[in-house]
Amino acid sequence: MDKGQVLQTLKGLRGRHDIDAVRRVISGMSGPAGPVKSFSVSFDTNRRIVSCFLEMRSPMLDSDVRELGACGFGNGLCLEFALVRGSAEPD
Repeated sequence: MDKGQVLQTLKGLRGRHDIDAVRRVISGMSGPAGPVKSFSVSFDTNRRIVSCFLEMRSPMLDSDVRELGACGFGNGLCLEFALVRGSAEPD
């Protein structure tokens, strides 16, 4: 997966409708040759906010981190976003 594909895949997380879909996408990026070394995903049911911490195999460029609306430090990347309405998640 090249750098552009990684960026597009991470951007696409914001369009997911449920927490399991977010986990599946990130899990698919964390294989032996994938860009994600480890990850944690949590969901605040009251606010419908997903929080992701990704440990990348190599640091992302600051411009890419800003484009994602994320916070990056070293190989760490933090994303936080609301799930898209219309999901199977309860209101």
